[in-house]
Amino acid sequence: MMLEAFTWQQFLIAALILSVVWYVGVGLLYYKTEISNFLSGEKGKSSEPLPHGWQNKVDTLEDNLIGASVQEHGVSIVEADDFSFLPRELASSELDPLGELADVQQEIKSICAILEQEDGSKEDFFSLFAMIRNKYPKVASSGLAPELKDFIREHAPFHLSAEELENLWV
Repeated sequence: MMLEAFTWQQFLIAALILSVVWYVGVGLLYYKTEISNFLSGEKGKSSEPLPHGWQNKVDTLEDNLIGASVQEHGVSIVEADDFSFLPRELASSELDPLGELADVQQEIKSICAILEQEDGSKEDFFSLFAMIRNKYPKVASSGLAPELKDFIREHAPFHLSAEELENLWV
């Protein structure tokens, strides 16, 4: 009931006056120097921009504060083209060593499995191995023979001497 005595015009004028008084009070309390500089026409310290990190090398840190990291002994960083599990002379050859090596090993496994089931002899192994040697002539010249000798020694159902293993690729 008490508010019914005021009109909207009186309310808006009172709100405007109180808002102006509020902002003048806050301005005088917190922005006294800025207001006095503005009224006098002076440009004080407040008109200068604050320094930034990219200006005048403010707060510039060194590139590497704790130093460069050291690799463990024996570790090196190489390019992808320089990385290989094969010796360099095999990696640069025209032979696809991983594909053909796996094929030859698979055929040797199958020959050894057949000889084991049929109780085959060394002569049978040498005659069957001659077919493998003729099928994959590049393997003997590629330098993969030492890996294959160890593989044959592990899978053959009988003992092969070092001389016999040497003569397999001849």
